[in-house]
Amino acid sequence: MNRDFLYIDILGFSQMVREHSEKIPKVFEIIDELSVHEHYAFHSIVFSDTIIVYNKDENKPNHYYVTYLIEFAQQLFYRLLSIGVYYRGLITYGEFESHELDNIQAYWGNALIDTYKDEKSIEGFGLFIRKDISNDILIFEKMSVGVNYDFVFLCQSYMNLYKRVHGELPINLNLLTETDEFDRIDEDLKFFREIAFLKEHYPCREVQKKYRTVYDWYKERTPKFFKTFEEQGFLPFILNPGYLGSINPFETIAEQELTTKKQEKP
Repeated sequence: MNRDFLYIDILGFSQMVREHSEKIPKVFEIIDELSVHEHYAFHSIVFSDTIIVYNKDENKPNHYYVTYLIEFAQQLFYRLLSIGVYYRGLITYGEFESHELDNIQAYWGNALIDTYKDEKSIEGFGLFIRKDISNDILIFEKMSVGVNYDFVFLCQSYMNLYKRVHGELPINLNLLTETDEFDRIDEDLKFFREIAFLKEHYPCREVQKKYRTVYDWYKERTPKFFKTFEEQGFLPFILNPGYLGSINPFETIAEQELTTKKQEKP
């Protein structure tokens, strides 16, 4: 059976295991509480640092499945952001067999094999979707980042705000409360503060490159915002002097963790 499915790999999981990180049970608690488990049309599989979500049937149009898979990925993105964890996820369509036997859940398929290989070769992190189904994206912005995949901009409030004000700052404060279109702007700014630090200070250059790549994709798509934020910081009151946000802008998980690790070294 051909299905849409979301394949997610939690970044840095092996290191967390080696370090006996307290984040590991939190990661699984977050996964366990995702809304996907309550949706009648989808099934999920979790094994170590891998999550697979796929549609059980073909009763809906393809854009229905794609939309929900992106929303599941976005929900996971924000919840993992709260503990400083990131992932690389791919949405694809193809042969994926799933059978519930007496004692085990069996699954296989060419699309699953191809996606596993593709995930290892993609630069950056976050959510990607195969180009042959990316036209089924209805509300999220995307960007071509290779031959086969588009990058999906999960920071939806930030992208919506940029379009609404045409990149001009500061904004009218009432704009943030008149609808729920920008309700996650604080989390989006937190995300940029985190990766702005990581792309410069993470001790491994290859990992730095992942953060820098995604940072640059957002910068390319929203250049006017970035011109101001890079000069003044990704702080809530840059949007408007009267806006303080709901997240402490001066506490960065990445900086705290890397500082602690340096202090712990003999």
